[in-house]
Amino acid sequence: MPRNLYDDLDLLYREIWGTSLHHGLWIEGNESPLLARENLVKLALSLLQPKGTIADIGCGYGILAHRLIREFNCKVIANTSSQVQQQFIEPHSSLTIFGRDWLQVDLPKDSLDGAIAIESFSHFPSFGACLDKTIAAMKPGARLLIADWFSETGHRPFLRHLAKSGDLPTWRSLDSLKTAATAQGIRLMQSVNLSSEAAPTWSHLFRAALTVPLRKPRLLPLFSSQLLRKPSLLWTFPLLRLAYKTGDLEYHVILIEK
Repeated sequence: MPRNLYDDLDLLYREIWGTSLHHGLWIEGNESPLLARENLVKLALSLLQPKGTIADIGCGYGILAHRLIREFNCKVIANTSSQVQQQFIEPHSSLTIFGRDWLQVDLPKDSLDGAIAIESFSHFPSFGACLDKTIAAMKPGARLLIADWFSETGHRPFLRHLAKSGDLPTWRSLDSLKTAATAQGIRLMQSVNLSSEAAPTWSHLFRAALTVPLRKPRLLPLFSSQLLRKPSLLWTFPLLRLAYKTGDLEYHVILIEK
């Protein structure tokens, strides 16, 4: 998983979008970004039905991990490959933090009661390797909840550009994830296409980014230096919004049971 992007842009990410670095779901259409992101988390947790020991793969700043502890009395294995994000995760007796690539985390076989991966699977070069690692650590009957974006047309030039800008592998299709799951002998219990509900994320992010100099003048030098280093960064937001509009990107919430 990429680390440098999140480390380099940490302050801007937090100022633009907060400490929950994932899509929102605009179900009614008039939600605030905060409520839209809550919609996604609530849906994910309702499907996962957390209990026991849960792995939070790509845990960011640990917000969801602490929620799993607080609301469901879970023990949480939290993983981030970002050193900066790890520094912000609040310690807890029920929380174990691994600050490295998920594929390098050593977990006992059949030790997890569940796992959740909100927008982290797309960062791995191989769905198969990530599923192999995760499923091996899950108990029989345990659930894996994946919320992520996929593309049937990831080879298109503007999508390759977007992936490169975000330090992502080439986007892959939902069918490629299903094929990898089938190879593991596991089944998809549920798959929900929430592309239209998730797409407004990028309109809100673009507006938030444009107003950073006005809302946070102290960040103007940092914002300007990042744009000079990576001028494509700002235009990534409207291009991602366009990709949802054209159907080149889709957002799915997927439930898998071992």
